Amino acid sequence: MARVIAVANQKGGVGKSTTTQNLGFALAETGMRVLLVDLDPQAALTVMCGAAGEEAGPGLGECLEGSAAAEEVLCRPRPRVWLLSGSARLGELEPHLAVQSSGGLRLRDALQPLRHRFDAVVVDCPPTLGMLTVNALAAAAEVLVPLQLDFLALGGMRALLGTVESVRSNLNPDLRVGGILGTMQRGRAVHSEQVLSRVRERFGDLVFDTVVRSSVRFPEASAGGVSILEYDGRSPGALAYRQLAEEVLRRAPTN
Repeated sequence: MARVIAVANQKGGVGKSTTTQNLGFALAETGMRVLLVDLDPQAALTVMCGAAGEEAGPGLGECLEGSAAAEEVLCRPRPRVWLLSGSARLGELEPHLAVQSSGGLRLRDALQPLRHRFDAVVVDCPPTLGMLTVNALAAAAEVLVPLQLDFLALGGMRALLGTVESVRSNLNPDLRVGGILGTMQRGRAVHSEQVLSRVRERFGDLVFDTVVRSSVRFPEASAGGVSILEYDGRSPGALAYRQLAEEVLRRAPTN
């Protein structure tokens, strides 16, 4: 049964889609079968995987509204990597989920028939704490939080952790915080180091040893519809996501 990881932070531009893609590809390099789920209406992950052409057909939005089965809309951008593509339909659907009694469980139900086919499912959440993110947290075993190493980014952690606790109380008692990933570190900038130190002091072992530095290689890879591992497999960014995959595997629940 697949391990489901939600990559979430309500702040945009912190590396959620980059982390979802590259963690997924790094896990696939170990031989795992990985499903990437693009739950963001902006569909950045879909574009980054070179699958933007899939938007013309049904995607994840249709799965959540019940007009298509996830099995029918899967695409396979790479060996050992599959994708449920995002589209603007997800944003149109979100207000309707909010008024339905089971609106927070649509993603969990859509993924259930697929979970035996994969070793890991990595979900890219939108930059909000709305019903789409609630769906991801309700379906996941754990949440991975990319945190930009900037003091302003720390303020949103309380809201995110509050949402995690609410989902744990109401929809998914087994949900846990799998880890916090420092992203967009700017070389040896004192500011980044100070933020990282404060995060480690506040959250302790929840913070991954891996830190992802800013690099022009990431937007270059995204523009080409490939992961950083494919674009420049020896770059610091590629090495960081391979290290992150190792940490994620080491932190896997034993039960």
